[in-house]
Order: sequence, then C-alpha cells, then structure tokens
Amino acid sequence: MKKIIGIVLVLLGGVLISCQNEKTEDVNDDEVLSEKAAQITMDEVMVEGVLSETEYEIDFYANAEGRIFQMQRMGQLWKWTNKLRYRIQQCPELEIVAEDGDYPKTITLDYGEATELQNGKILSGVIIIEISAPRNSIEYQRNVTYDNFGIDSLLINGTSVISVDKEDESFRTFASDIVLTFADGTSAGRTSERVWQWIEGMDTELDQTDDVIQITGYANVETSEGDTYKKEIVEPLIRIRDCRFIVEGVVEITLNGELISTLNYGDGNCDAVATITKDGESFDVDLAGHKIDGKRYDHRKGNGGNGNQNQNGNGGGNG
Repeated sequence: MKKIIGIVLVLLGGVLISCQNEKTEDVNDDEVLSEKAAQITMDEVMVEGVLSETEYEIDFYANAEGRIFQMQRMGQLWKWTNKLRYRIQQCPELEIVAEDGDYPKTITLDYGEATELQNGKILSGVIIIEISAPRNSIEYQRNVTYDNFGIDSLLINGTSVISVDKEDESFRTFASDIVLTFADGTSAGRTSERVWQWIEGMDTELDQTDDVIQITGYANVETSEGDTYKKEIVEPLIRIRDCRFIVEGVVEITLNGELISTLNYGDGNCDAVATITKDGESFDVDLAGHKIDGKRYDHRKGNGGNGNQNQNGNGGGNG
C-alpha cells in the first residue's frame, strides 16, 4: 500500500512540475513576444523612413529626366542648385543613356560611399531607373534596380516597378521585391505595394519646400531570424517637405496573424514623437533616439547610424 501511495505521489509531483514548467514557458513566450513586438515596430520605423526617402529620390529624377537629359546634351552639368536637397557640393553622379536618342532611357545615380542630404541622412551605392516610354504613352513605366543602395546603415538590393496613374498623375504605385540588410548583419526579404499621392508641390518639381505626399499600402516581410509579419498602413502616412520623419498616419503590424502593435505618427508636426499601442496600453516613441518609453531599440543600426541631431529636417536619428 505504501508503495502504491509513493508511486501516486511521484506521478502527481511529475504532473505538477510539468504544469509549472509549461506556465513558466508561457510567461517567457509572452515576454519574448513583447520584446519582439517592440523590435519589429522600431525596425519598421527605420525602414519607413528609408523607403519614403528612397521613393522620393526616384520620383524626383524620373520627373525631371526630360530637363536633365536636355542639359546633358547641351553639355551643361546637372546639380541640385538650391532648395534643400543635398549638402553643398554633394550630389550623386548622374548619367542618362537614351536608346537612339529617345526611349527607353536609363538613369544611373551613383551616390558613392557617402552623399549627405540636408536632413542629415547619408546615401550610398547605386540606383538605376529605366523609363520605358514617354510620359504620355500607355507603355510608360519605371523599372528600378537597387545595387547596394544605402541610407545611413540600411542597405537595399532588389527591384521596384513603378506605375503612374494615367488619369490622375499625382498617384504612383511602387510594387517592390527587395532585401533589406541591417548593420548588425540581419536581413529581411520584403514584398510590398505602396501608393504615393502628391497632395502639394508636384507642379514645382525642383522645389522641395512645398511638398506634401500621402502614402498608403502594405508589406509582407520575412526576416533572417525566422519571423514573418505584415505591415499595413491603415491611415495614410504623410510626408512633408524635407522633414526627417513621417509626421502623420497609423500603421498596424501583425506577426503570425496576431496584431502586435499599432503605431501612430502624430498630428502632422515635424517632430520625433509617435505613439505605440499594444494590448490596450500606449507608450511614447522617440523616433530620433529609437526608444520606446526610454528603452533603446537601435542595435539594428550598428555603428553606422548617423547619430542624433535636430528634428526639423536638418539632421537627426532614424526616420
């Protein structure tokens, strides 16, 4: 009888230990998910700043290619002479090649090891833009290749196909298949569709000071660390002038089908302030310092980040 009781106690003890272990694992999983939600969200803050800057750069040169090509044929040197874009004496090396003097045209932008924007971001590497036909043609399309193109410490390789709405030219659709490589060596494969609409400033193509752009869309992401998540812009993002940060809009991120964070970029002011909401709780986000409630999430930047300066478009941390 004692032997039977002893066996029962041992079995019960095993069940209790097993239950306790499962409970501990659940707690740890929750903690990991919380950290992962924060890191993924802050990764997306950095990526959004890089992609919006990249798309803006492409759109400028694609819009201005006619004027730049004529200058090139007349032997005139192209440079962005004023209105904010690059630091003094810093522009990408630019070449436009036209087949039989017409289309398709290929624009090659070589930023070298470092070309600094007025907002403090550092561009490097190469972007190649192929324009298939004249702007008013039904075949008009932009095909973009990124060759180790970088902004600050983030590298982009891959392609984008950009179409312009024939009825309303203020709309562009960026369909991209790219790989992002962070400074810490991790990477993320990313397929996305992003729609740009010029709200203001499209008619003054060489002047950034009046630009306002609205961005919608989504991205599906698979990281080298084994995570698969989706980012969706649920309220349009707003980019103004040469501000380093997105100033308005809401983004939702889902990991394995579960909503892990909602990021609100604010009320339209050019600042480094946003809010992240998770499980009904809201936390302050410092976009320049890459912090959530004071805790840093910037290891993706490595030592190649551009540091923190001011927030008004003349420098600053991540965008």
